[in-house]
Amino acid sequence: MRPLNLKTCNIIPGMNYGTPKEIWGFRARAMSGSPLEVAREFLRANEKLLGLADIKLRFQKVIESLGAHHVIFQQNHLMLPVHRAYVTIHINKIGEPYLAKNRAVPADILKTGAEFRINKADACRLALRSVAATLKQAKVLKTDRLWFWAKQHLRPAFMFRIHVQQPRSEWIVYVDGATGKIISKYDNLAMLTGKASVFDPNPVIAMRNWRVLLRDGQPLSPQPKAYKKVVLRDLKGNGFLDGRLVSTRLTAGRVKRPDHQYFFKSSARGFEEAMIYFHIDRAIRYVESLGYRGGRAIFSEPLAVNARGTREDNSWYSPGHRSLTFGTGGVNDAEDAETILHEFGHALQDAICSDFGQSLEAAAIGEGFGDYFAASFFAAKKPPKYRMMICMWDSIACDRVPPCLRRLDDRRTYESFDHSQDADEHDNGKIWSATLWEIWHAVGREAADQIIIESHFQLDGFTTFAKGARAILDADRNLYGGRHVHRLRRIFQGRGIGPVE
Repeated sequence: MRPLNLKTCNIIPGMNYGTPKEIWGFRARAMSGSPLEVAREFLRANEKLLGLADIKLRFQKVIESLGAHHVIFQQNHLMLPVHRAYVTIHINKIGEPYLAKNRAVPADILKTGAEFRINKADACRLALRSVAATLKQAKVLKTDRLWFWAKQHLRPAFMFRIHVQQPRSEWIVYVDGATGKIISKYDNLAMLTGKASVFDPNPVIAMRNWRVLLRDGQPLSPQPKAYKKVVLRDLKGNGFLDGRLVSTRLTAGRVKRPDHQYFFKSSARGFEEAMIYFHIDRAIRYVESLGYRGGRAIFSEPLAVNARGTREDNSWYSPGHRSLTFGTGGVNDAEDAETILHEFGHALQDAICSDFGQSLEAAAIGEGFGDYFAASFFAAKKPPKYRMMICMWDSIACDRVPPCLRRLDDRRTYESFDHSQDADEHDNGKIWSATLWEIWHAVGREAADQIIIESHFQLDGFTTFAKGARAILDADRNLYGGRHVHRLRRIFQGRGIGPVE
């Protein structure tokens, strides 16, 4: 077999070793022989390209799917496996390799630099302590010795799989075999899925008609057509709406369903919890999909929410408690997913830049971003005529026609910003949300969302519109090589926001 022609394949470079992480988009010449034999021949031919010279790969297994064979090799070093260092070759049924994935550590940087100095018993005690458990509370299911790549060095390590009874969890803990420090730990307990009825985002959009939801100026109970059945992901399995990303644990009288079926009408207690869980969970997953996951994850723990925390027609995010509270005055706020995501926008900002919004302009940016995030997230679900409006169900009984809490097509410029001490940050925020909405139309949803979220990492709690604009330009340069800078600059100039250069 000949080496791959780099002109006829696609290479995804790895971040750590300078070798390809994945090679795709090719069809190597078909070979006779078993999948293992074909895979080994492919590796011999492409050893230099993949950076596999002088390393030891141990055949692990072949997985057969409907259309292909998937051959997996594990890297070993000094008789021990290297954590997550594997190579997989994917071969179709006629013997053509078509995909290679590579996590192997190249020989020239395969330096141990350390050796095991603590024994397994001591390492086990350290692992248990790290998850606040004792041998009476937990059971060690598995132990391994291995090499762990961390901070550009290969470390000797012990791996412990620990099952804890209360609270129920199953931890995988890696202990440095030389120093005893915890290298990594995570709860690997398989999460459950549930089901629920929700509005997505609200009855006005589902019905495509706000008038059928009003009688004599008062909201009517939404028809069955307004509901949508959805899957709730990554539930902890305790019957409550607790998960990997969000928890309604602050809600008094929480609903508990051992079967994880949360089908409620909007008038029933529990509907708001299901709404909050589904929509915040999905929003955080979307943020993760933009690249904010793993070491770049913005939320390190489940976002705590009180679904019915006040009788006022108001909702808020508390930076001190890092929690959301929703009100039940008028239409319950958590019945409208755009209200939920507006408040989530505050949580997102605070998770990036703590105590955001301590000046007039920063507070306006906070309100404007919340409106923008809700509008952007649900734009594809809404008719074009409603896309610039948010919270139409939450505000169904207001005097505006069509009813909505706020719009994102305000034409005012920064010159109209109210700098008085009693200024309304929501009203000032319309200038910022309209500016972001222009960006959304200019560069598209994904690029706009990514640039705007990324910009918050260089802001502070007392930021200004001008600093926010400059941060967006910097984010575009960092993420897209400045592809959108000219359009962004024109938008800010048109709004009188600056200086931006």
